Amino acid sequence: MPIIVKRGPRASGKGKGGGAWKVAFADFTLAMMAFFMVLWILEVSNVQERAEIANYMRTHSIFDGSPHPFAPKNSPFPVDLGGTPSVADSHSANRLPPDNPIPGMSEYLQVPSGDEQPLAGMGDKLNSLIDGQFDSPAQLSLLLQAFEHLMAEQLAQGHIQLDIVPSGLRVIIRDAQERQMFVRGQIHMTPFFEDLLLSLGPVFVKVQNKLIISGHTDNTPFSGSQYSNWELSGDRALQARQVLVAGGMPAERVAQVAAFSANRPLNKADKGSSENRRIELLILTSAAEAELNKLFSPDHGADAVQHAADAARRNQPVGRSGVQVHDANH
Repeated sequence: MPIIVKRGPRASGKGKGGGAWKVAFADFTLAMMAFFMVLWILEVSNVQERAEIANYMRTHSIFDGSPHPFAPKNSPFPVDLGGTPSVADSHSANRLPPDNPIPGMSEYLQVPSGDEQPLAGMGDKLNSLIDGQFDSPAQLSLLLQAFEHLMAEQLAQGHIQLDIVPSGLRVIIRDAQERQMFVRGQIHMTPFFEDLLLSLGPVFVKVQNKLIISGHTDNTPFSGSQYSNWELSGDRALQARQVLVAGGMPAERVAQVAAFSANRPLNKADKGSSENRRIELLILTSAAEAELNKLFSPDHGADAVQHAADAARRNQPVGRSGVQVHDANH
């Protein structure tokens, strides 16, 4: 029987192309869409809205019980669908009032059942604080404990110092060599301290004490510039105020923003040390607030003049503050 050999064309050796390039192209397209979305948001939003967006992206998670981020009622709405900043429409039904904490942070959105208020991320610790003024040593101790709980949650024990002083509660938020609060010589707050101040904001919803925010720098001078540590410490204090307000603190809680430059160092032996670069919050008691208001009252100078006039009529010397000085020989 004859053997029949069938010859066919040889294979070229090139297989059919795979689909891996499609996955890579889809990833590239998604990245470009996200990039242009970021550019669009930067164009139509202001600085505060950008901070809210950045904080939302850092803190929101659907795994911790947060609402669905894409539901209209849960969206942070930094900008509306028409490309217009949402500040002008912040009181609409779908947006939170500006005095509320930053929307989108999962702990703020966990509202209990009933008519209770949001827990503001502190659970029983913050809800244990009674709304009102904290004046007595016992009340200030309770407030100090609330700040200590916050420090533990934010892992900021090495960056916050708490002291009960005659005028109230002193909260020192300080720099460290390994973790700086601000970029050196600038007012831009680093993310860790920004989140820390944002977490302090809701405390002042319950605590109605007024506070003084002061900025402090080290003694490193600016060379060849009209901008000095005075301006830097003041601008940093103002930046801290803005972050606290963005975190939920009512703006009217701030009684004063002060700049101290390098005149009040914590480390007097090394005035260039990192701990001297800090922000201080002085939570005032009612008595301290009254003294501050009296000091800047428009009638304060008139009272001193009146005291001087009365003493002059009696031919008695007067001290600098308008208080009569009595001679021990009379």
